[in-house]
Amino acid sequence: MCKLARRSMPDYCSRMTGDTEGQEKSQKFDPPWSAIKARQMGELARGENRWDVLLETVPDEAVNATRGRIHFISGNTHRLSGWIFLEWAEKDIESRFAGFSAQELWNLLDSLHEG
Repeated sequence: MCKLARRSMPDYCSRMTGDTEGQEKSQKFDPPWSAIKARQMGELARGENRWDVLLETVPDEAVNATRGRIHFISGNTHRLSGWIFLEWAEKDIESRFAGFSAQELWNLLDSLHEG
């Protein structure tokens, strides 16, 4: 049985227009540490497996929006999604995260490599 216990109350390349002849260049999204927010969203549990789930959000001035990604932490193991959310505001990302079922989170976690 899959369960996410909610607690009370995130390498992506963005396309940027270059200065040379209008060609697009890829630029890695790498926000400053001071802009990053993380919020514990709950615990993902299946049998003896337990993972703390955190949602990281950060404003992206280049696109006038907020990006988000999910962290899974179990003991010394940390798995991290890419920047899978892009919304107007942090609350919109939290709302989209709330729509994920525990099974969808397990599927995402299973798709990630340790790192």
